Amino acid sequence: MKGTTGIKMRRESAKKLLEAQLKRGTKPEKINGKTTSKMIPLLPADITRINRELDTLNNPKKKTAVA
Repeated sequence: MKGTTGIKMRRESAKKLLEAQLKRGTKPEKINGKTTSKMIPLLPADITRINRELDTLNNPKKKTAVA
């Protein structure tokens, strides 16, 4: 997995994980920086972040302005 093949595979994997998390509507809870198995609901800010990340993964050449 050299070059762009590995990058494409990572992007596809990340996209699948984010889409599943968005569909499920939950995320793993973190306590003191450690991820637990308990799932908590996504916050509106999480949904916005996930949608922005999915947009970036779907359109990697598109430049986005950071406010």
